Amino acid sequence: MKYLVYFRPNKELSDLILRQSNIIMTSLGLHSTLYVFHMESEQENNLVTDLSKIKFNPFEIETLGFDNFDENSLVLKLSRPDELLQLHKKIIPVVKNYTNEDFEGVERQYFGDNYSPHLTISKSSYFSADTLKELIGRKDIIAKYYLAKKIDGVWKEIILKII
Repeated sequence: MKYLVYFRPNKELSDLILRQSNIIMTSLGLHSTLYVFHMESEQENNLVTDLSKIKFNPFEIETLGFDNFDENSLVLKLSRPDELLQLHKKIIPVVKNYTNEDFEGVERQYFGDNYSPHLTISKSSYFSADTLKELIGRKDIIAKYYLAKKIDGVWKEIILKII
């Protein structure tokens, strides 16, 4: 089963994004991926327990600009403060305990030191840059992250037991 560890933008930034025309939301909605992977669902409770133990201090991110991702998704590029990179790197070994995926190719390209945070906005990349300018330079405090799994093509949030 496919799983995703992610964080969400604050209400102010979300509202600004959702006011834009041509938004085609993913089933998860607005999110920023910390890590995506496959694992057997029987391990889910153990994963939730271990992810819930990860401690981090809230940190600030800033929106930087736009890019297309996966050929037809619009993303808002985010700053990568050290605290965000450290949280990302704390998640990696936890996930590796529960999956047999070969991380070498994927990790080398997208994760670890190559982690490039972005906020997925829309499944469509058809936008005018002028209409999106108000989204650049926005700041947000990240104090929480989430876990979701994909069931029949739809993302469902799993409650983490923050310890």
